[in-house]
Amino acid sequence: MTIPEGLEFEFLSADSLSALNYQQVILYHDFWTELLEFLRQQGKNPQRNEGYSESNVRPMARRIHQVNQYCWNNGPVTIELTTEHADKFVDALNEDSVLNKNNNSYSEGSKRKFTQALQAYFDHLNIEWEPQINFGTGKTTLASDPLTLTEREQLLNASLEYRSPPNYKAVSPEERNRWNAHIAQFLGKPKSEVGPEDWEELGQDWKIPSIISTSHDCGWRAEMVGRLETQFVNLETGQIIIPPDVAVKNDEKWSCELSKRSVKILERWLDQRANKPKYDDTYSIWLNRKSNPYDSGTLNDLLNNLIHKAGIEADGRKLTWHSIRHSLGMYVYNQEKDLELVAKILRQTSLEAAQRYAHPTPETKQSVIESIQRGNV
Repeated sequence: MTIPEGLEFEFLSADSLSALNYQQVILYHDFWTELLEFLRQQGKNPQRNEGYSESNVRPMARRIHQVNQYCWNNGPVTIELTTEHADKFVDALNEDSVLNKNNNSYSEGSKRKFTQALQAYFDHLNIEWEPQINFGTGKTTLASDPLTLTEREQLLNASLEYRSPPNYKAVSPEERNRWNAHIAQFLGKPKSEVGPEDWEELGQDWKIPSIISTSHDCGWRAEMVGRLETQFVNLETGQIIIPPDVAVKNDEKWSCELSKRSVKILERWLDQRANKPKYDDTYSIWLNRKSNPYDSGTLNDLLNNLIHKAGIEADGRKLTWHSIRHSLGMYVYNQEKDLELVAKILRQTSLEAAQRYAHPTPETKQSVIESIQRGNV
């Protein structure tokens, strides 16, 4: 691709833009110019309007461009990165499937600099994002903390009551008016059109419980929740079969086993889904209230709401959507002490990736402490 006359891409060569067509080059030039200005003026600390020094702007910007190139080479061309793009790139860094110009794996320090560049990028777009994996000079760690077994159950119980209004006839006119406003906002319809049938529909909705319950079983990445389709579900065998072209970070067919409880909850949701007009033209199992597939942003919002409703205290932990996956891997390893099984259930391609989940559960640590206190050592 020849760069149109009059356009200059600071720090970039024409070859590095070869994946873009004429219109995309022009749009990317606008994006690139605005990004460099942000890095220079606010990139280091947006709240204090503190930018990076000139010596740091070039490597920071080029790392962001490298992420774009990775995405262009592994999917449709987009001008702006999404949080899903960033998560996929960080996973690839962790699995050493992204290599440097010498065809070697990046060092831990270089991997960390990529995540710092991505954080600056999303600061520029005013989008909240943090990497799910922390790179450093020591052992690579997960950036989210796990939920306990009790909290996982609390989360599911909260999902069963999520957005559920009381009985329509059992509330005062003032309370009904407040609920009508809440339901109107949630359903995206005028408050004047909200009626008893809307109250009943929300009170019997199985969508959120089916997301949480199957995530407890399968440890869905946020991107996978948005990709799942109805034809992947086999309720008779209690499985969700994911084809290779849909899988995240894998090119093989996956079989995800569901608990009996999840099968029943998912079956109820699919029955409801079949009668919802907004699903008529899509195979997606779940759509958010704006009729879009779920992503990391909407799922983290959902999780935060459920955590608040369940009364779960973070107590210094970082709880994100990935915490569900983290807890699943942790408890599978705690029960079976089998890294291959962890990798199989979480659909990972290496035992090194599964190793991150091989650490003691809170219950195990508590049990050890109690045993020591009783002198049983």
